Order: sequence, then structure tokens, then C-alpha cells
Amino acid sequence: MAKSRLSKRREVEAAEALEETKPAKKKAAKKKATRKKAATARARRAKEVAPRRRLVWVVFSSTMREEGRYPYHERDKADEKLEQLLSKGKRRYFIQPVKEPLDSEGNPMLEEATTAVKKTTKKAAAKKTAEKAEEAKAEEE
Repeated sequence: MAKSRLSKRREVEAAEALEETKPAKKKAAKKKATRKKAATARARRAKEVAPRRRLVWVVFSSTMREEGRYPYHERDKADEKLEQLLSKGKRRYFIQPVKEPLDSEGNPMLEEATTAVKKTTKKAAAKKTAEKAEEAKAEEE
């Protein structure tokens, strides 16, 4: 069975009376414990600085192909490019702001990667047109 409230209260009072007779020992124990905690404190790690970014406007096709990239303050040029692409045909185009990371000098980090991709796609397109031309010549003969 559970103890009554009165018996629990008597136990608490007895423990408090015992503490009053031995206060010096507990204070010394508390001081020792705090000293140990201070000795085991960990060194703080420095926060990593996030790379700086800039906002640019990017004109995308419906297949998420990048059609144009303009600095943030040149939104009107991005709109002109969008209107030009929309007037061409039935494809859908849209403008979206994109944050691109900058290196320590302030140059965009992804610029090199996107130009490399564009160069490879141009080369691939050139190869395909050359192959089609060769096939057309072979069919004529």
C-alpha cells in the first residue's frame, strides 16, 4: 500500500532536520562538483561561414532549360527575353529568381560549370547535325 501523506511529510521533515545538522559538508561537496564540471568543459567550435550569394533572374523553358541569366537589377532585360521567347512559338517560358554562391573574390562559383555544360551541349548538337547530314548524303547515293 502507499504511504499516507502524513508519514511522507514526517520523512521529509526528518531529512530536512538531518540536512540542517550537516550543512558544511554539503556545501563543500557542491563546490567540488562545480570545480569538476568547469574542468571538463568542451572547447567551442567556430561556426562555419556560409558562402556569400547573389540573386539573379533566370529565364527557364518548360523543360527547366536555362535560356538566360540576368543580374537582379536587370529584371527588365529578363522580361524582354521572356517576351521574345514567348512570341517565337508554343513553348512555355518563365522567370525565376535564383541565388548563386560567390567565391571569396565575389565571382559566381557556378558560372564555370554552366558554361562548361553549355559548351558540351553545343558540341553534342553540332555532332548530331553532322551525323544527320552524313545520313542524308548516304540516302541520296
